[in-house]
Amino acid sequence: MKRYLNRKKFLSVFVMLMSGCTLMAQEGKVLAQYNGETEIKDSVSVTLKSGFFIPKGQNVRIYTGRSFENNVPSLWSPSVNQNYIRSRVFKMPGVNPQNIDSARNTSEVNQTVQYIDGLGRSLQTISVQGSPTFKDLIQPMAYDAFGREQFKYLPYPSSGNGSFKPASITEQKDFYNNPVVGIPVISNSAFSETKFENSPLNRVLEQGAPGVAWQLSSGHTQKMSYETNLTGEVKLWEVTASGAVVPRPYSPGKLYKTVIRDENTPFGQKAGSVEEFKDFNGRVVLKRIWESNVSSLSTYYVYDNLGNLRYVIPPIVTQDGFTESDEVFKNYIYGYHYDGRKRLTEKKIPGKRGWEFMIYNKLDQLVLSQDEIQRGEGKWLFNKYDGLGRVVITGIYADGSTPVAMQITVNGESVLCETRNIAGADYTNLAFPRTIAYYHSINYYDNYEFPESALFSGDAGLGLVGGERTKGLLTASRVTVLGTGTMLMTVNYYDADGKLTQTKSQNHLGGTDVVTNGYSFAGELKNSVRVHTVSGVSTTISNQFIYDHMGRKQATLEQINGGNEVVLSKLDYNELGQLRKKNLHSIDQGLTFLQNTVYDYNERGWLKRSVSDQFGMELQYQDGASPQFNGNISGQRWGTGISYAKAFTYGYDALNRLLSANSTGVNMTEVLTYDVMGNISSLNRDGLGASSYSYTGNRLSQIISGPLATGPYSYDNNGNVILDGRNGLNIGYNYLNLPITVTKPGLNLAYTYSSLGEKLQKASNGEVRTYVSGIEYAGNTIDIIHTEEGVARNNNGIFSYEYNLSDHLGNVRYSFRRNPSNGILERLQSDDYYAFGLRKSSGSPVSVNNKYLYNGKEIQDELGGQYDYGARFYDPVIGRWNVVDPSADEADQESGSPYGYVFNNPVKNTDPDGRIPDIDPPTAKTVIKGAAITTGGVAGGIFAASLATGGVVATGGTVTVIGAPAGWVIGGGIIVGGAAVAGVMWVVDKITTNDTEKGDSKTQTQSPPKKSHGNKLDDKPAERYTLKDRNTGEVKKHGETTRGEDKYGAGNQKRYSKKQLKRENVDYNKENSGTKKEMHKEQHDKILEHKKNNNGKRPDLNKSDY
Repeated sequence: MKRYLNRKKFLSVFVMLMSGCTLMAQEGKVLAQYNGETEIKDSVSVTLKSGFFIPKGQNVRIYTGRSFENNVPSLWSPSVNQNYIRSRVFKMPGVNPQNIDSARNTSEVNQTVQYIDGLGRSLQTISVQGSPTFKDLIQPMAYDAFGREQFKYLPYPSSGNGSFKPASITEQKDFYNNPVVGIPVISNSAFSETKFENSPLNRVLEQGAPGVAWQLSSGHTQKMSYETNLTGEVKLWEVTASGAVVPRPYSPGKLYKTVIRDENTPFGQKAGSVEEFKDFNGRVVLKRIWESNVSSLSTYYVYDNLGNLRYVIPPIVTQDGFTESDEVFKNYIYGYHYDGRKRLTEKKIPGKRGWEFMIYNKLDQLVLSQDEIQRGEGKWLFNKYDGLGRVVITGIYADGSTPVAMQITVNGESVLCETRNIAGADYTNLAFPRTIAYYHSINYYDNYEFPESALFSGDAGLGLVGGERTKGLLTASRVTVLGTGTMLMTVNYYDADGKLTQTKSQNHLGGTDVVTNGYSFAGELKNSVRVHTVSGVSTTISNQFIYDHMGRKQATLEQINGGNEVVLSKLDYNELGQLRKKNLHSIDQGLTFLQNTVYDYNERGWLKRSVSDQFGMELQYQDGASPQFNGNISGQRWGTGISYAKAFTYGYDALNRLLSANSTGVNMTEVLTYDVMGNISSLNRDGLGASSYSYTGNRLSQIISGPLATGPYSYDNNGNVILDGRNGLNIGYNYLNLPITVTKPGLNLAYTYSSLGEKLQKASNGEVRTYVSGIEYAGNTIDIIHTEEGVARNNNGIFSYEYNLSDHLGNVRYSFRRNPSNGILERLQSDDYYAFGLRKSSGSPVSVNNKYLYNGKEIQDELGGQYDYGARFYDPVIGRWNVVDPSADEADQESGSPYGYVFNNPVKNTDPDGRIPDIDPPTAKTVIKGAAITTGGVAGGIFAASLATGGVVATGGTVTVIGAPAGWVIGGGIIVGGAAVAGVMWVVDKITTNDTEKGDSKTQTQSPPKKSHGNKLDDKPAERYTLKDRNTGEVKKHGETTRGEDKYGAGNQKRYSKKQLKRENVDYNKENSGTKKEMHKEQHDKILEHKKNNNGKRPDLNKSDY
């Protein structure tokens, strides 16, 4: 199919061909004769000399400039004998009823057509010309006699114009039996089959997936059964005045029982199965996981007579009663207390020695909170709100009163919210508390009337709007540099559509950072310029982002201080929209690249291999020596190209915990055992002997034997390690439980953070490293600027680009640059890692040592090789965190240790910021997600910056904002994939929501990856929302998003597609605005409030308390 040229460039070529004249240029391509090319291109010019001749019948494309964007005429020829709904998303201005049907190309309009039968059911959904080569992407659908989708078919590409494909299922089968390059063969099985229960409930009994290995006949499916409890099967816990007891078991038939088996667990086998018991109110009372056919781990959820969740009792607690003064309670059990209004007022987390207290005002807003350490200091964390319930001020309030006395004091308050003072510039300080010991943050909304606003006025010519158009938006915030009292201002400016167009911020070096963003008509982030100024010296970082006709990100370009523009990456996709090839570093506008990597996937959409001359990797699942069908990785081979000199084979227990990682080609073996809570009991590395771990509760007391034998560990009352027995470190923490001082003989280390948790500085024995949102200083000089693909390193004022090649976990395996002398690729560093992250260098660094390694996080050499994940630090030597999980009681993590790392499956799982693990298998979607949210290091992952079509772009020295094109993307997902550690309860979520089904052709807008070293707990603008039933108004979900109405305008949020909202029969309702951290906390509070008012049950679409 002939592709359109840019009209201006086409006319230039036409003149040259017809007149025979020569186009003069300072540089470019000069041709005297035709050599059979189908494309002739150059970044500057193409000169055709007299006599140049193209034979008749030969089609040649000649163009200059960047070659990333290609378009063809937009086609539309529907099947008029079918019912259909046509959707068009226009990506250009000026469309009106008079010209709406004018001819356009694929970059100007995206079309989707849904064909429906006489009952209103979808028969086919077609993304017209939606593939990278402008083929239709067709999603076939079929129904059984009961109107159920027994088979879910993978989408397939086909040349077309939006017309109905009457033989789509046959065509789909033929395509996957003999697919194009980059798509795996799926012989006669490119669908997932569902077996339903023979009842009006239509409950799922068995769920298959694409691929022969996962069909219903294979036995490697997800199996569900629905029963009731038997006699003596479940303990009946009852709350007492001081704890809880088991007076008797549940009578038979009093609980609903659901049994779930993943793809590794055959019918009838207990080992690996998960049993969930619910009472008649829908509350989960027991989750039981079978580690063998005779041994199980049970986690009980205990409720009081009002339906409040009072205790979560993990598997290690086997007795039939306890009091809150017992050591077993202090060490292992989660406890919750409520007041008469069913508000959570006290919380006890295992690992922490005391209770956390919460104080509310008359509006049920959390005003004060206090942990055990703060109680000893007579301090409280406080929140103040405005009249719309938005957090406006946070900080520390000093008062030694008891929680009971403090609640009485707050109950007596009559002024419950802050307002702007008469001048409108700042807050009145009339709401409690009025005496503030220390400010953490101040937020301003709705307008630009705040202190120092005149110093941060928006730049002219950007289409910025004033306060009359920013109602409900976060317009500015001030954040404290902890330990100094200094507050740094950030001001946000928006365009008429509510998109964040410019931010102006103070940095802690006394300078400023100004980020300016430009968007396409469709909302795609097209360019971003950051001007970083310190001591009067400015550094300017400019980025451009190029997308294809469907909004898939094609290229990222960068320029520093007006130097040569570099194409950091160019991305090519297969016909399903999965990343096929990544090209890195071009200095000739994308004509040639220094390096490239090719990616392949298996039938499930899981990453199979990445191939490059520098680092190649192959992952094995069901095809390994010990087959794993549930997303666990059974083997990994790596080397260069497709020559794999090194390999791992992995072994797991029935709980999906890694038991062994055996290596060949390199000595990197680990063998592990675990206790009931998932704490490592022993670790044998490289066959040197097992090191035995000793615990008090979940706290590591000491490694008492073996090569890792250590001194004792000590903890503060919040469960933070204050004496590291392995490294001999004495550690002090701030109120965020982040380390601020580390000492031992010969070492004095100090960290500085903002009140949001962003790491600002590290000072070690006089050496100072400073972090400014992706720019790092060594002393007073910029050392590196983080990019999407690595760093730009400062060499006496000249920045040279260094690139990272990473594996499926975001672990940096190979770093390189373009040699400035000869222009060829030069290796800088290469690394391998043990399964739990211990680094093993596979070659000495050529120059400066890259510090962003495992999971893309920054290694802390001074701390014995620990990694900074943002919310806490991880020690790969012992395979544990040194701080209690800040989200320990969220996302169903209560059955394990709050110090455990990624559910003890580090081969598949990652933890983006040290809070909640990501448990999905590596796919084009999930790996990007992992790379995008990383907060402890430069965004890693082999798919950094790949399937990106908008969303939040974090600071990488350049970008702080969003862009969300209206394109449709199909592919890159999986069908009911992955296995949760210690169970597979995720299956229910996947089956009911279908959120990650590859066979679902709903819009998938994926975010460009973060480009910051991170180490921050997000301060991006966000909003909290609810999804409410369209018929009843019932809240179905509490959520928070950075892609809501604040950014895209009222009624134009990008979090959900219209199809998703229609499918769930819900409406999106914006509830509040603030920072992402604040909105996340509000979301959590609202879910807990809902549970308190609904017998412990979450809203239907909230799958966790997170």
